[in-house]
Amino acid sequence: MSGATVEARRGPTISIVDQDDRGGVSTSTLVERAMLTDQPQPVSALIDDWLISSGTIGMPNHARISEAIVELDRFEVNPRTLTTVGYHGNRLGCLLESFQKWYREHSDRLSDTAPLPLEPWSLASADISISAPAELARLAGFASDNAKLTISRWRSPEFDPSVRRIIEQLTTEGFTLSGQFQWAPRPTVDANVHQFADPDEEVAWVLAELSNLVHHGDFATDEIVIYAPSEPSYQRALRHYSTSFGLPIYRHDKRRADVTNLGRHLMELVEFLEFGRVLGSAHRSRALANLVAQTGVPSHDVGRGELTSWFTRTMDHLVKRPGLSSQVTPLDLRLVADLTLELERSPTAGRENTTVTEFLGVVLQLLHLIDLDTASNTNGIRVADLGSQIHSYALVAVLGAVDGHFPSVLAENPVLPLAVRDRIEGLPTTAELVQMRRIGAIGALQAARRHLIVTTAKRIGSERTLPSLLLEELGLLATSAPPRFAVLPMERQPLVPAATPLGERLDQAVTIERSRIHESEPGEYTGQVGPLSARSLSPTQLEDLGQCPFRWFLKHHLRVHAPDEATNEPDPRLLGQLVHAVLERLTEQERSELDVLAIESMLQAHASPSLQEQTPNWRPIRAEIAKQLWAVINHPEFAPPGYFPRVELELRGDWYGIPVVGRIDRLDETGPEGHRIIDYKYSKSAPVGIQNAERRLVVDVQLSVYTQLVEQCVGHVVSAKYCLVKKAEFIKPPGSSKGDTPAIEASALIAERLRTGCLPVAPDGDRLACKYCDHAQACRIASANAG
Repeated sequence: MSGATVEARRGPTISIVDQDDRGGVSTSTLVERAMLTDQPQPVSALIDDWLISSGTIGMPNHARISEAIVELDRFEVNPRTLTTVGYHGNRLGCLLESFQKWYREHSDRLSDTAPLPLEPWSLASADISISAPAELARLAGFASDNAKLTISRWRSPEFDPSVRRIIEQLTTEGFTLSGQFQWAPRPTVDANVHQFADPDEEVAWVLAELSNLVHHGDFATDEIVIYAPSEPSYQRALRHYSTSFGLPIYRHDKRRADVTNLGRHLMELVEFLEFGRVLGSAHRSRALANLVAQTGVPSHDVGRGELTSWFTRTMDHLVKRPGLSSQVTPLDLRLVADLTLELERSPTAGRENTTVTEFLGVVLQLLHLIDLDTASNTNGIRVADLGSQIHSYALVAVLGAVDGHFPSVLAENPVLPLAVRDRIEGLPTTAELVQMRRIGAIGALQAARRHLIVTTAKRIGSERTLPSLLLEELGLLATSAPPRFAVLPMERQPLVPAATPLGERLDQAVTIERSRIHESEPGEYTGQVGPLSARSLSPTQLEDLGQCPFRWFLKHHLRVHAPDEATNEPDPRLLGQLVHAVLERLTEQERSELDVLAIESMLQAHASPSLQEQTPNWRPIRAEIAKQLWAVINHPEFAPPGYFPRVELELRGDWYGIPVVGRIDRLDETGPEGHRIIDYKYSKSAPVGIQNAERRLVVDVQLSVYTQLVEQCVGHVVSAKYCLVKKAEFIKPPGSSKGDTPAIEASALIAERLRTGCLPVAPDGDRLACKYCDHAQACRIASANAG
């Protein structure tokens, strides 16, 4: 903050060395150490205090504002110069000026103890980061007379803007330059580049290959690093397959407490205790109500330590709850310990007669301030991000090397947009930041001393991918994928001698894994749960069974429910129920009595309190739905003359031998023994259906079930259609032109699965069922499904 300059010593050297010869303390560590000599506290540590104390900035923007203010302050941008950069500049100028004023006042209140003297450094290695001029001046200011700053040979200033800035300033400060840069950075070892269908298959093959190399003694686990995207599919696959193949992996992960899984749940708990509900999630509100009923909440002023003990018990319940345990990470476990310790130290939380409100305020503040680090265990294969500091490893595996992930896309900060950044003098430009992504990616390739594996996925999630342009520039072209699971370690030799109890358990685990991978016929470990008792199934359950039996097993047999995602948008289930209720009323009224405003009034009258109170943009949403419903009731097929509708009709019967129960949205009597079925869908498309003989989702099940029930219980069905409310269209179900044969074939397969209790992971061939599945963490699709 002070912007003071220092006098540099003369004589140190900037040395350009080979990758293996790097050494010394990192420049980022030295800069941070130097910056603390004339500041009472790091700027980044006080940003959150300022944001919370200002009370004028919404919580979701804290991280972005903090990031922008820290950078502007580091590069000593004058708040007044920001006024020339338009709206964002004015806003940033006001924020920066407000923070600097608060910081000065805060610094004056701190003790004026003299800072500890710094030991001069003699050997340092340059990081991949862009340092501010004041930081580099301090770095030079406490270098010893014989100091040497090393830069890896391939990091030419033509490629790396950080190196260019370091050389330009430190040579001015008295450093001399020795060595020669490499102009065309390429991997120093031959690379094996393979392309796979998806991240599951990609990660499975790579970890199987690494396991094979480790068990043959070619590499030790601490000689291996895996660079992987932060995309969830990669992280889930790494957790799963590292356990399956017995590979110890660790991740140096640092994150603020409020963005961890447990941190978000604790913030929801505070919100529930303050407002009586979690905004936007009825499911989370119910779950937390049950939790609070179990743990209780002190209702009055309590003695020292009682609130901390209650909160510790509550955190323990949260971690051990079945709905959360599958998502607990090492960061969450660290949060329990760190937050408990900080609460015991807090003067507010620990004083006599602390109120619950005061205590919860302390909890919220700590969640925004605590940084968690899980680098305590470093035994095993390291998993790193491309932005991590690069070291040399015997074997490097780079996963997800596709366009947009390798190198990673530069994220847009809405508080400091990229277009605004380029107009602020002194800040690193967008081009420099993009180049830094490339340098990090090249460094990952350069880090391999003996062996380099690069893999790409044709599809990540629902998006098709393109090869990395950087790989093409370096001449690294992907070949087709090697045989799946071609090098499983269990096919070579046991992990440990089988004579030990541990060896016997590992042998059993190996047998299970081998059978799941290689067996195509139902076996001991392929989803067998035994014959299921006969019960009536709904069309939704039949749809899940027909799309993927394992999803039905989790969702309807084990009753595993995924937690609701935090969102400001209204719950689609509540909107669907509201639309159905209003359409039921509209069938009973004359169209002449209706208009858009009347429909909007009906929506308001039937909307649940949670929709009205917890949806920030409820009015425009309500108006849009009213227009959609007005278009529906004016459609010629909505109320043809001579039709007599019945709504919400529940019927029981069977669907080609399977007991079923269904609630029909609307059944119209079209004449003697003639009926028309209408099912309302608050969407723009009809359900995709269930699998046919070719494993494609083209067999409609919902209207097929309704048709069978009406035929058995009421009378002949003339037609059955879906009403797509958002498009105001009435359409026939997909596949209806092929008659009943596909439905009969599909029902026979479902009946057999229910009879045998064999419910394996078996989605459709295109994996459309996986696209929006809530149970990906429990699914072993890559090993159990060959599709």
